[in-house]
Amino acid sequence: MRNTLIGGALAIVLVAALFVAAQYGRKPAIAGLDTETLTPAEIAKGLSPDFVGQQKIGDWKLFCGQVHELPKPPPLGPHESGNSAGTPPKEPPPPPGWHIPRCRTVLGMRNPKNPDEEIRITFRAVGFKRALAIFLRFPPTEVDVGDGVTLQLDDTSWDLPIRSCAKPFCLSIQSIKLTDMPTLLKAKKMALKFKPTGSQQSVLIAAPTDGMAEAIEAMRRIDK
Repeated sequence: MRNTLIGGALAIVLVAALFVAAQYGRKPAIAGLDTETLTPAEIAKGLSPDFVGQQKIGDWKLFCGQVHELPKPPPLGPHESGNSAGTPPKEPPPPPGWHIPRCRTVLGMRNPKNPDEEIRITFRAVGFKRALAIFLRFPPTEVDVGDGVTLQLDDTSWDLPIRSCAKPFCLSIQSIKLTDMPTLLKAKKMALKFKPTGSQQSVLIAAPTDGMAEAIEAMRRIDK
């Protein structure tokens, strides 16, 4: 199941990541809220189900675009519904009213080797069942396909190898099991560990968790 989700996400991830990059520098979009004095939980609670824009929640940012429903597929031909000769049936359509997930929870960090470059952690929903997935974005000069990356959450470590590289960036993608959600949402400490290409020493980058759980929960509420 996890590999299926990863395979589907890889097909759209480069476009989605570029969209996030374009949205990343825009101003917050909650009118009338003094986010300097509110807690992450209060900020997240103040986001309406139709929220569109960008909002800082603790050290993280939530981005939500406009709603886009999937285009209707063409009608099936006489030989496309599966038969006794072994033709596999088409995948079932999405549930009525389903729309493409439109929100992402993002943290950008400076690359310690080159402060002009950014290493990014993104959480977003994938698939018809809105499974949560994590996307780690690295400069292509730092890692290559197959390189190991470890996400440390308190005393737990997740292995997230690099799965795709293009000219702008390399990506690690992994869906998150429901049983692993408490480990993520309750984490007080987070860090990324990886070994840059051509280096013998690993790099450890601490990532703040303030606002992460609240941003993820707000994202899932808006994008349900």
